[in-house]
Amino acid sequence: MSVQGCIFDIKRYAIHDGPGIRMSLFFKGCPLSCRWCHNPEGIDPRPQLIFNKSRCLGCNACEDQTLADNCPAGALEFCGKYMEAGQVMGIILREKLFFDRSGGGVTFTGGEPLSQPAFLLHLLKKCKENGIHTAVDTSLYASRKVVSRMIPYTGLFLADLKIMDPLQHKKFTGVDNDLIQDNLRTIACSGVPFFLRIPFIHGINDKGSCINEMVRFILELHESGNLSGVHVLPYHNFGTDKQKRIISGKVPAQQSFSAPTKESINSLLVKLQVLGIDTVIGG
Repeated sequence: MSVQGCIFDIKRYAIHDGPGIRMSLFFKGCPLSCRWCHNPEGIDPRPQLIFNKSRCLGCNACEDQTLADNCPAGALEFCGKYMEAGQVMGIILREKLFFDRSGGGVTFTGGEPLSQPAFLLHLLKKCKENGIHTAVDTSLYASRKVVSRMIPYTGLFLADLKIMDPLQHKKFTGVDNDLIQDNLRTIACSGVPFFLRIPFIHGINDKGSCINEMVRFILELHESGNLSGVHVLPYHNFGTDKQKRIISGKVPAQQSFSAPTKESINSLLVKLQVLGIDTVIGG
């Protein structure tokens, strides 16, 4: 029985999201709707129409979305494609030489890769069978059963830590964070290395009390011994323009935010580094 999933992008020769030269596979669909999402085209689980205004020739194809495939300038295009797992593995295996020479591998990201668990698990297993390092970039908003099934086949987790307060977390992401924090504890006790990634946003999670609460929780996870480090990701507005281009399917709400101050970034960095936790900006 074939396993199928929906992918909205494949990036080769990536040098972030894990060690070495990597391939990043972007899974379509995410149970969160973060107001600052930098990949809003990855939230809806189905393929969507995207309009690139800069390519438009005024041919009126946009008025009939069924003409997207025939748009002469490519101004209308589908974001997302259903693919068989075997087809995806064929693409991955063609890059294996680069992975082997650089110590790289494949990073499954999105969207949310855990939202397509059967597809993800199949690819993780096949990668492990072929000696390819895997990383899963995830919000960890999935059942503990799903997370536990991925652990034996995952070489590295890149896990988000957004907001500690559950009410604020739900306000800005659409879900509370109890499940996420439970899964972070599960990962921390699993023996699999993981990085925490903090989208750092002015007025959302950069205040003193928010920082202190976050640091306490990170210290708890760090004491497990397999936290590889923390990536602090200052807010950028790249997702805003992307959101405006989506013309079909679920269009997530976006808000205008601003980057945190240097003082708040330094405050978080210093508090974590004093505790012996490797912390960098970006990553």
